Amino acid sequence: MTKDVKRIVYEEVKTPVLNDGQALIQVKSVGICNSDIAPYMGRRLDEMPLPFVMGHEFGGIIEKIKGTSADLKIGDKVAVYPQLNCGTCYYCENNAERMCNNQTMYGSPKKSGGLAQKVAVPLKNLIKMPDSFDIRYAGIIEPATVALRAVKDFYEMNVIVVGVGAIGAMMGMILKHNKCRFIAIDLNDLALRKALENGADIAVNVKDANKIAKIDSFLKEDLVDAVVLAYLDKDNWEFALKIVKKEGTIIEMAETAKFEVDFYPVLFKGLTIKGTACYNYNEFKEAAKLVEKKIINPEKIITRFFNFDQVKEAFEFKANNFALKVIIIN
Repeated sequence: MTKDVKRIVYEEVKTPVLNDGQALIQVKSVGICNSDIAPYMGRRLDEMPLPFVMGHEFGGIIEKIKGTSADLKIGDKVAVYPQLNCGTCYYCENNAERMCNNQTMYGSPKKSGGLAQKVAVPLKNLIKMPDSFDIRYAGIIEPATVALRAVKDFYEMNVIVVGVGAIGAMMGMILKHNKCRFIAIDLNDLALRKALENGADIAVNVKDANKIAKIDSFLKEDLVDAVVLAYLDKDNWEFALKIVKKEGTIIEMAETAKFEVDFYPVLFKGLTIKGTACYNYNEFKEAAKLVEKKIINPEKIITRFFNFDQVKEAFEFKANNFALKVIIIN
């Protein structure tokens, strides 16, 4: 285990020098993701070696602009689209920049993130928010986009979400807005309680031996159209295969350890299996609008705010307590 595990360091650094087409952002809101907690706690260090500046869920206020922009000016509140895509590979040129062959992301070992007082960001990566927007909420727009990407095509359907942490909870809000029935599944009873508070039609613990019977009783003659696996293991995979209807859809959006997969039900039930990774700029913009309008309600997603000088406390709180979303403000 590296000596940097569970260690937060503040450093004085020079103000970033802007290149043409960039803005200097005073960071005002940074969300802590589970992918930040993992290396902090000593996990996934082969993928994310420490130390690096975390923070891919962030936004703030424009302090300076180098170049011209028709839409942005100094003082604007902005959310940061954190993916840096090349714009020239096959995927970027075919409206799938989320799959860019040369992608980097703020808050990774390759690109310092939003846990800083000021960050230089390309103008094309900024989403302008209205003056009335509470900039403290900017840190939930990125995970809201992950949620949107997973369920945006589901309308008036019966959808199970397995794993109702912050992203699962926001999926539920989108599903309810799309007039779906939202069935929440999780191991944590606190998460299930929050899901019910936020609009879930029914919430069932994943360890409940009668969970399929309870879901069937709730749906009566209806069937499960789709299952979203926001937490994936062998048991959850087999549960999804069993409960989803013929010609239904399973969305896989969680990293997992390897396990053997039985594809017989996929073949003979005619299922659609989709993975979802990252998101396009337009999806980020759409999610920002959902947060702005409180269709995704930040007040129901953010568990606690911490100040910038409390980053260590924020990470410890997130690592050791049930929390949907923890936001660091500056």
